[in-house]
Amino acid sequence: MRVLVFLACCHTIIIDHKKGRYNSSSPDELALVNAAKQFGFEFKDRDADDNIIIEDKLTNQILKYQLLNICEFTSTRKRQSCIMRDPQGKIILMCKGADSVITERLATESLNSELFTKTQSFVDNFAEEGLRTLFLAEKEVDEDTYEAWNEENKAAKLEITDREEKVAAVDEKIEIEMTLVGSTAIEDKLQDEVAETIQFMKSTGIKVWVLTGDKVETAMNIGVSAGLLDKDMDDHIIE
Repeated sequence: MRVLVFLACCHTIIIDHKKGRYNSSSPDELALVNAAKQFGFEFKDRDADDNIIIEDKLTNQILKYQLLNICEFTSTRKRQSCIMRDPQGKIILMCKGADSVITERLATESLNSELFTKTQSFVDNFAEEGLRTLFLAEKEVDEDTYEAWNEENKAAKLEITDREEKVAAVDEKIEIEMTLVGSTAIEDKLQDEVAETIQFMKSTGIKVWVLTGDKVETAMNIGVSAGLLDKDMDDHIIE
């Protein structure tokens, strides 16, 4: 339940009520929110007060999580956080991102837990299958800490120069000492005839490079499925 509520809350999806569907610039977010819906926790709406409305179909309850802040995903940060006020009034930070990035920001107790060991094993196996993976982590933030951080966050967003870097630096301060709650894995489907197209380009003498932010195992498996790599090649991993 904890992971499903997390997936139903931590996103930037909007609902097109006329067409009755979710809209998002991220297909991964769509997949995760639809997965939560499939398992009984449906994102129903985001109202005028920034409440994320979740229908818990297992207990027939409506849950409201007030969205206070979003720490945006960037290719540098490799993570996204949503700060919520839960139905009990507690402030909860929910953060999802690359396992290596989230691991650096976990509390020592969480790092040394059996859950972390098992989850890392699952994610490594998923990556070897070519799936896109994420770690999910959260923490409770006390009111005073949140208020001080929020004022700093507002000031950073008003900066005229280097605004993005300054906002990211402030976000770093609150995305620490988190507790791992789970992981996700999504199949990264290729468009039709990708492999055939790449192989044709290579046959004409065109050199093909792929730039990716995925884990090494994921990138190599996608390289094979896309026809960029083959089993006769030597692998050279530079770290």
